[in-house]
Amino acid sequence: MNICQGTGRRGEEKSFILYDISSTPMIRQALVKVQASPDDPLLKEYWLKRQTKQGKNHKAQGSKKDKLAKEQNWKCPICGDSRFNSEEIETHHIVPVAEGGTDDTENLMHLHRACHKQVHSKSKLKAGSEA
Repeated sequence: MNICQGTGRRGEEKSFILYDISSTPMIRQALVKVQASPDDPLLKEYWLKRQTKQGKNHKAQGSKKDKLAKEQNWKCPICGDSRFNSEEIETHHIVPVAEGGTDDTENLMHLHRACHKQVHSKSKLKAGSEA
């Protein structure tokens, strides 16, 4: 484990742990059968299970992000779709850090990138209507 010093988001001195990538186990992926199309509505459950299983293998077990994903039932709370539908995931602060929000799991949500943009555009509209 390598530790380095740096500056945190609020300007404070902070220690960071550098991840040793050689400790990551290699995971072999199961091949998809030729007939298994992601567009087939009859196979929606198959694809959801497959995506969820693959996604769970990519997060460090027991990490803050893993715990948050489990609390959200592996779904985006905005659109309700699986977090593992190949869209990029971003972590949203419910109360922004600039307004005193923390990085505690109670203040975080995993959202699809498009959903995250939607949340921020709604908050800008709301702030503009209050002015």
